[in-house]
Amino acid sequence: MVTKYIIVSIFLVILFAVSYNTFRKIKTYQDYNLAGKGTGLFALTATLVAAEFNTATLIGGASVAYLFGTVGMWYTSLIFIAVFLAYAFTVAKKYRKLNISTISQFFDKRFKNEKYSELIRFMSAIITLFYTWLAPASYLAGLAVIGSVLLGVDPVIFSITIVVICLILSITGGLLTAIGIDVVAFIMIMIGIPTILFIGISAAGGFGSLSQVYEPKLLSLAPVWDTEVNFPIALTWGLQILFLYIAAPWYGQRIFSAKNEKVAYTAMLWNTFFIVVLYGMVVLATMFSKVVFPSLDKPEESLPLLIATQSNSLVQGLLLVTLLLVGVSTLIAVWNSAVSIIVNDVVRRYFLKNKGDRQFIIASRICFVIIAASTLIFGIVFIGNIQNSLLFLSTFTGIVAIPILISLYWKKYNSLGALSSMISGLAYSGIAITLSFPIYFISPIAVIVATIVGIIVSLATSKNHVTDNQEFYELIESPLELESHETESVLIPKESN
Repeated sequence: MVTKYIIVSIFLVILFAVSYNTFRKIKTYQDYNLAGKGTGLFALTATLVAAEFNTATLIGGASVAYLFGTVGMWYTSLIFIAVFLAYAFTVAKKYRKLNISTISQFFDKRFKNEKYSELIRFMSAIITLFYTWLAPASYLAGLAVIGSVLLGVDPVIFSITIVVICLILSITGGLLTAIGIDVVAFIMIMIGIPTILFIGISAAGGFGSLSQVYEPKLLSLAPVWDTEVNFPIALTWGLQILFLYIAAPWYGQRIFSAKNEKVAYTAMLWNTFFIVVLYGMVVLATMFSKVVFPSLDKPEESLPLLIATQSNSLVQGLLLVTLLLVGVSTLIAVWNSAVSIIVNDVVRRYFLKNKGDRQFIIASRICFVIIAASTLIFGIVFIGNIQNSLLFLSTFTGIVAIPILISLYWKKYNSLGALSSMISGLAYSGIAITLSFPIYFISPIAVIVATIVGIIVSLATSKNHVTDNQEFYELIESPLELESHETESVLIPKESN
């Protein structure tokens, strides 16, 4: 146990060193909020992988593999092929070209001067903030499981410790610090996850041992329809998070920080590869853990138990650090996006107009303290219900993606149509969740409803609702990579310091 604490302490020193180094580099609010919009390919790929690779999926999602074998491969890994390729091909370059700071500002650019542009911008800000404010609690719950199993620490005490550490790391350098921590996390993930798989294979005695604990259909990638978590649910979950990520502020914030649109696009392609492969390794390791622990009452403890019982103290310490970094990096990532929404879409827009960078950085740090406190409270409540807590949060956020996608590819789509899409999708989702509809009747139907309603309203109001979006389309369709200052001079009004 002493070895584990020594290793954890060493990595804490490394993280605080990264935090201090990035703190010294902060000169402007853009440095704090978007890393100066200069994030290169390696750093952007690393931060995208680390921001997605989270404890909610790692602990909660991987437990699906423990119970249902290769259904977990679809649910946890393979769905991300469609999710992130769709992101790369539809929005990655366009987001970066727009030079925006939050998802909500997309609607400012697309529906500039239209009657309902402010309302839809405000609604999208509230919806995306809703997810980023509550989701960190589920990541904290996953971290509490890791701390309880591998360190024997009380979940509440461990949660408090993690929140305090993350708060100190976050408030120093904002997104610049978050990306630095993500690079450390990425390196450890690339080492740690294959190591966990190797431990699982060795402990179980090879791939042939899986047939001892899984029936043949759960060892094939052929669709399985008759289990509690099955192929239709995996596809529905994939569709749900596809739309979630297109509207996800923590991914958007990283894409906005890219050096240019080519870096944004290429990093997303690499992110797709790494996430699918790494989560695939996690699924296999979890399946092997069932050979070692065939009758766990809490499947979410399978991976931590595999590490705790099948490796020496040094390896345990390094893998513990890997799992902790997985959770900490995502927690900080989502906190950063929540703070960015509050400061850019609320404080800066309505309360601190035309203020200087220093005031916005101070406001950001105050917001970090508030969201850290709320994460701790909600995280303690969420312990024991990790994956379900994200399921419904993602439904509402994903609705924001519908007007984004339609407005990118259909010029006649207006702000009233976009507003109608959002309201109808949210209304249906709320009703479906309240009435306990099956999961595959929630997000898929909500997407259809939101799309149809938005198109009908746009067509019905086209004569009386004038749109002025030529500048928007000229920018996102431009084959040239505009420098940040050129784009900002066209689309973003100057603000005095």
